Amino acid sequence: MISVEKQTAQSIDSCRLCGGALGPVALSLGDQPISNRLPREAEAAPRYPLEVALCQSCGLVQLAHHIDADEHFHDDYTYLSGASKTWVAHCADYADDVSAKYGVEPGDLIVEIGSNDGTLLAALQKKDHRVLGVEPSRNVADIANSNGAPTISAFFNHETATRIKTEHGAAKLVIGNNVLAHVPDTNGFLLAARDLIGEDGILCFEFPHFVNIIEKMYFDTIYHEHYAYLGVSPLAHWARRNGMVIVGIDEQSTHGGTLRVLMKRGDDTVASGAVAAMIEREAAYQNDEAWRDLGARLEEWRGRFHQLLREQRAEGKRIAGYAAASKATVLLNYLGLSSDDIEYCCDASALKQNRYIPGANIPIVAPDRLKVDCPDAIVVFAWNIFDELREIVSSYITKPVEMINPFPDIKMLTVSPESES
Repeated sequence: MISVEKQTAQSIDSCRLCGGALGPVALSLGDQPISNRLPREAEAAPRYPLEVALCQSCGLVQLAHHIDADEHFHDDYTYLSGASKTWVAHCADYADDVSAKYGVEPGDLIVEIGSNDGTLLAALQKKDHRVLGVEPSRNVADIANSNGAPTISAFFNHETATRIKTEHGAAKLVIGNNVLAHVPDTNGFLLAARDLIGEDGILCFEFPHFVNIIEKMYFDTIYHEHYAYLGVSPLAHWARRNGMVIVGIDEQSTHGGTLRVLMKRGDDTVASGAVAAMIEREAAYQNDEAWRDLGARLEEWRGRFHQLLREQRAEGKRIAGYAAASKATVLLNYLGLSSDDIEYCCDASALKQNRYIPGANIPIVAPDRLKVDCPDAIVVFAWNIFDELREIVSSYITKPVEMINPFPDIKMLTVSPESES
């Protein structure tokens, strides 16, 4: 269960991926609560430094402090991947790629690490693959198992990989979607994944590209649950040292810009054109100056967001939020907002309802609240699925509402009730 006592955030000085020295803090978002720990009552949530630094050897961008992983992944975890139809559709396309592009045959074993409620596993089962999920949060692992997606509840490490290989054989494909950032020991995690695949096996990791944090100011994807902010260059550095080679980069639109990187055993003495081009692109942002510049732009953005809210309130408008994602916690606490500013936040997940956004103490409610208590404006915290949420909001509201999209620049869109469209 969730720890009730404040844990210690330990400052780190060596890279999670290569062991190299970390540079100074390059970006600070202040002290923040743990983003996905949603209390059942309004409370003064414990806060921890939320800062990033760069490895001086491999360039990996990562948190400058450490909080134990079981503070994030526990038996009261509230995120369900199947709650978004955008993600469900992405998983269906993903399963098609596995069969058509990556050479994985029906009957081959696919292990997904951080498999959550089994949404992708279910899509892979439809392609007649053998699947096994690994999910540390028991409550969502139980959901996956109840839906027919075989899942073990465990943190993935060398011990777990050995157990799987002994009981199920070597995997043809090991998948980690938005999971590589969630592990404090990145090197140990990757080594365990490498040892789980057969000689012709594939590692496939999907992650938001760190370049987009800087280019599009997606700072709210930085939170304590994300220990690292990944790119091709650090992974290529790791691959060279560990008998692996990057054999593919598929760019995806999810989460504001995601990379799907595939690795196999081999020697990459000469990087492919796609890998070399991506490494060159990333080089412009693998320095402290680029991150300090982001900090300055965020200060200016924060001023504009506050001004927008002041104008809304001056006109007597009521403001709500939609999607109690981790992004909401980071954005609200960076802005210093509370229920005095945003009255409530809707979320479709029953696991999140009747809780509060930590630090801001904004109540999380079911979407049908919009039918009986329609606001004048809604801040969309899950901006990565803005179009999906716009359709949902229109089905509930009883009058035209201004939907506010924070990134990559602040935009407002008037949405009318579905009955009027």
